[in-house]
Amino acid sequence: MFEKQKYPIIGRSSLLEISRSHSLRCDSKQSENRFVELDSLLLDRETVYLGEFLPDPLTKGSQPVYLQEGEGIPVINTLSIQKMAINVNDCRYISEDDFQLLNPNRVLKRNDVLLTMDGGTSIGKPALFELEGEYTVDSHVAILRPKRISPKALVFLLASPIGQLQFQRFESGASGQTAVTEEDLRRFVIPKSAIAKLEEYVDELGNERRRIESERSKLNQAEDEMWASFTQKVIEQP
Repeated sequence: MFEKQKYPIIGRSSLLEISRSHSLRCDSKQSENRFVELDSLLLDRETVYLGEFLPDPLTKGSQPVYLQEGEGIPVINTLSIQKMAINVNDCRYISEDDFQLLNPNRVLKRNDVLLTMDGGTSIGKPALFELEGEYTVDSHVAILRPKRISPKALVFLLASPIGQLQFQRFESGASGQTAVTEEDLRRFVIPKSAIAKLEEYVDELGNERRRIESERSKLNQAEDEMWASFTQKVIEQP
């Protein structure tokens, strides 16, 4: 499903089809099989815009002046967000004084949804903020505070193929410096019928992800042990 089509391609589209997109995008990328397939799946379904669940403007961090040594307040950046999780070890730090000067909206609260909005392959990485202590984000990470759906459900929607395909479709800009705008994000579509069952789906998927992560950890440990055994045999060889 949603197989990526290789470039270059030539796309043919009617003005009616182009007009269905608020951005009026008509570049050949829009004719890739994965986007055409997504449209066909959603065409006969009633959909809602993601913006209906984001009543407040998105908050983006500022470009911080980082401490060169020592620790202050951690700043979550694009590198910090990986696989729907936050790796604190990849955070950099700003001073307590700079943190106190931040707009209160830029101070992270539990259950904030963090989303990378630019940076080429880094676009569209979501994570749920559940850490203790004081944190903020840099200028490449947006803070979303949804209403009428849970923050966890929003994270799973954005991380799903339906969300990721829309990031890939709407990104624009020079190579390696692409971005998705807030307006585009608000125009992401979701099947309306799924909203009522969304929390149930998320709970099921969360349980399955934990099971897979547990299996992956066991496989990683088995691989490490395999290489350790190989190395030991090589070293002990007379």
